[in-house]
Amino acid sequence: MEPSLLSLLPPVVTIFCAIVTRRILISLALGIVLGALIHAQGNLMAAGVFVFDVASGLVIDDGAVAEEVYILGVVLLLGVLTSLIHVSGGLVAFASWAITKVRTRVQAQLVPVVVGIVIFFDDAFSSLVGGNVSRPITDQHRISRAKLSYLVDSTAAPVIVLVPISGWAAFIAATMTGILDANGVSGITGYEAFLQAIPTNLYAITALLLAIAAAALSLSLGPMNEHERAAMEDGLLVDPSRGPVPGETDRTLEARADGRVGDLVGPVLVLTGVTVVCALWIGIAGTEGPLSVMEVLANTDVIVSLFIGTVVACLVTAGTLLVRGTPVDLMGRATVAGLKSMLVAAAVLFLAWVTAGVISELGIGEYLAGIVDAALPTALLPALLFVLASFISFSIGSTFGTFGLLLPIAGEIAVALDPSLLVPMFGAVLAGAIFGDHTSPLSDTTILSSIGSGIQLVEHVTTQLPFALVAAGASALGYLVLGATGSGVAGLVTALVALALAVGVLWMRSPRVGAFSEPTS
Repeated sequence: MEPSLLSLLPPVVTIFCAIVTRRILISLALGIVLGALIHAQGNLMAAGVFVFDVASGLVIDDGAVAEEVYILGVVLLLGVLTSLIHVSGGLVAFASWAITKVRTRVQAQLVPVVVGIVIFFDDAFSSLVGGNVSRPITDQHRISRAKLSYLVDSTAAPVIVLVPISGWAAFIAATMTGILDANGVSGITGYEAFLQAIPTNLYAITALLLAIAAAALSLSLGPMNEHERAAMEDGLLVDPSRGPVPGETDRTLEARADGRVGDLVGPVLVLTGVTVVCALWIGIAGTEGPLSVMEVLANTDVIVSLFIGTVVACLVTAGTLLVRGTPVDLMGRATVAGLKSMLVAAAVLFLAWVTAGVISELGIGEYLAGIVDAALPTALLPALLFVLASFISFSIGSTFGTFGLLLPIAGEIAVALDPSLLVPMFGAVLAGAIFGDHTSPLSDTTILSSIGSGIQLVEHVTTQLPFALVAAGASALGYLVLGATGSGVAGLVTALVALALAVGVLWMRSPRVGAFSEPTS
């Protein structure tokens, strides 16, 4: 079908229903059915075949196991790993140790920020592992899971897109190289264009700085206020009325009394180490010709590596428990409990992928991209591309899809109208794609952040949205100034000043009870 205004209906209905009803599975199913019927023009049989084709493509892709299967495997196995660590006594031991080192709520909130910055090479790894590692510490200090998931999500994609050594950098640089070649632009390589676009990626910069400020100053905004108050005053880290929490350990499982800090740190180190080694091995093996960091990153597969790392971590943890004489039936119950704790989360993730695939086939990106009119004032183009990239990424839940769709359009428009805006317009597209990814319940990074942090998806989306809008508002002002002045420095300074003013207002209004004190229990 030809892309049209009707293409917008499925994502709008899905996201609206998810936020209003807070029933994410039903909302996703509704979006799939609606999108399939629109695609098949009302033909039920054709709609069913269409959905089956999209779903099967998430299992087998070009004759091989699809990446999505490995991600689902990681999600389920992380539930198992968490349960096994609980049985080992590692969670209690680590929390007891951490409480002597991380003494205040502010310090505890900075933990997921630091972890997110350290894990700069993959957003899925950062979202899942960052939340799981930080959760015992933030739980001890009565930091709501909503705040944790926000901090985890806001230091995943923003960090990765700003770091010049990552898989994202390799993909974006390669995409920009093709755009520059296609438009006859010389004197700059794709990687150089990516590096120069970093200071103009205003949303990634402001979102990361806002997350740091939110942790350091214990800032809250909108629905996050209630979550933080409930956590600080009543010890309610997550709203129990919202249903089962993804990844929550079954507390009825017996935990060993001789647990050690190493029972948690060891599996995490194994997971991280094996993942990194496998990623390097795959990247080196897949690189033809001279080896370079960017070539290795471009040819590796972090998701497969993460799956292998998770499997090995589970086996090592299980083996350690057996050596220490842990009953086999307890380990079996822990394994089943871990899988069950992640089933709903895995279902949400899979349905979100199907929804995004259905929506993508409706041509929503092409339709929205066609709105860009070369006759518009040149000064408005950076801001317009930021808004457009935001809406496309929000609608389809894919940063890479948005990159691939809009970066070529941005390049063509800039070369035709004002070559000096080429790099800033690249930056605006990258920024908008990250903002849309942060605010969309269809985004896998958003879903994985909620899973890793142990909170329902809709709660994460609704509590993160106000913070994302603050950073986006500051970024939009920066792009308006950038377009009007032609100066990337002026745009960045404007965005930073606007963000600083917003942080000042938030600091005066945020509840900070016990922010710098040690927990009472």
